[in-house]
Amino acid sequence: MNQLVVAGPRLDAATVGGLRGQLDEAIRSGTGPLVLDLSSVQTVDAIGLAMVLGVERRATSAGRELLLRDVPPRVARLLGALGLRRILRAEGAREPIRA
Repeated sequence: MNQLVVAGPRLDAATVGGLRGQLDEAIRSGTGPLVLDLSSVQTVDAIGLAMVLGVERRATSAGRELLLRDVPPRVARLLGALGLRRILRAEGAREPIRA
């Protein structure tokens, strides 16, 4: 069964601590795909991206898959430009992730 964690409007140095805790708890307590809903995200910084990559690594190590749901176009473009589409799997992106 999928577990869902919803990110707030900011995915940055000021907010990642709480979200990381929620995601790590979800990794430990569940099975199957872990879905991170990004539909509300308006801003993202390098710390936020690093946190998502770290969560993806921990999820994979635990035999889970991290899926990004409802990726806003601005975030999708950033992920594509940074080459992260090879690492992060988007589900329900509003537009394709492009390099």
